[in-house]
Amino acid sequence: MSQSKSHADASMRSARIALTTLTAINLLNYLDRYLIAGIVVPLKEALGANDADIGLLTSIFLLVYMVASPVFGILARRMSRTLILAAGILIWSLATMGSGLVNTLTQLFIMRAIVGIGEAAYTTVGPAMLVDHYSPARRPFALSIFYAAIPVGSALSYIASGLIVNAWGWREVFLAGGVPGIALAIVCLKLKDPQPGQSDVATGTSTSASMQASIANNISSNVKIILKSREFVTATVGYIAFTFAFGALAVWMPYYLQTAHGWSVASSTTTFGIVLVASGFVGTIAGGAFAKRLGGGSASCLKLCGICMAVAAPTSVIALYCNDDWLIILGLTISSAFSFATQGPVNAVILNSVSALLRPFAIGMSVLLIHLLGDVPSPWLVGKIFDSSMGMRVGMSLIPITMAVSAMIWFFAGRRLQQIQ
Repeated sequence: MSQSKSHADASMRSARIALTTLTAINLLNYLDRYLIAGIVVPLKEALGANDADIGLLTSIFLLVYMVASPVFGILARRMSRTLILAAGILIWSLATMGSGLVNTLTQLFIMRAIVGIGEAAYTTVGPAMLVDHYSPARRPFALSIFYAAIPVGSALSYIASGLIVNAWGWREVFLAGGVPGIALAIVCLKLKDPQPGQSDVATGTSTSASMQASIANNISSNVKIILKSREFVTATVGYIAFTFAFGALAVWMPYYLQTAHGWSVASSTTTFGIVLVASGFVGTIAGGAFAKRLGGGSASCLKLCGICMAVAAPTSVIALYCNDDWLIILGLTISSAFSFATQGPVNAVILNSVSALLRPFAIGMSVLLIHLLGDVPSPWLVGKIFDSSMGMRVGMSLIPITMAVSAMIWFFAGRRLQQIQ
């Protein structure tokens, strides 16, 4: 009895260490990702770049990141996951530091592409390794803590880059951003890498050994296997609609507040940043806590995501079309909080929808699809509508519309799954 309790305590301790470490790395991940946003002006002056060049830096990063993600999902079955994570962290950290040493725009393009490779390794393998420390019922909450690092890391990126560029310069922003990753890569190597599916075995939900072997030896069938999963398909399709909406919101909301509502550049960017950080952190943690109370099953998680987006869609209408500044802030806060509340549950559904060995590949494919069909085209499409005779208000209407689409997909998929079960 005491031996069993000692083993359980050791497992819980390993899980907490993994969650703390991987969340800290995820925070650094997003801090490094958005460093450029805070140093646009000095970067343009130093390298002779224009606005299109700055936008292309993000596009190149995102393109490489999307394509590399499924590749690391495959490698995770053939190599040590801690080694892949450490290598990914080291790659993006050294490339971030290298960005501070460039002398031409082409060199910076290359460095940001390499950052995309490193971050793809982490984003794909990190969540899959994390969930192997937790039972299916506890995964949504663990993942919500992991993904809560996204708004915090993004905010710290704006703050840190602003302070460092004013004190020293744009090169030092990149150099300082890369240093912590070197230390965290070493720490990552010390993490316990549980056997894929270990926590599923403990709860009696694991895939058979023969199926695991079949998957491991037949890479060409991975996509077909994943697409046969109703949970993966519906979670990802709803996630595409969500990412389409939030990609457009993140790019255009400050400009929309300036143009349609007469806000200053400073007030629009500051307010939007504060709202996203606060609501993003609280919403992400709350969504995971609710999913945990509901048992953490895929059906309940999908229905919860649908309900959250059913609240986010109409409140985003208030943020977009109300003329009172305080109501705009209130609508944006509520909509963002309920939107972020989906992050832990929906990623838990994606990870639980396939066998343990396929989880990194499933996350990689999800990353590819939600960006390729979501936040890559949406800012461009909304911008095209801005430039047309339809105008800005019509363009921004795509945000609540696609939020409502994600709500319907997730809720009815969850209800259907509940009926089948």
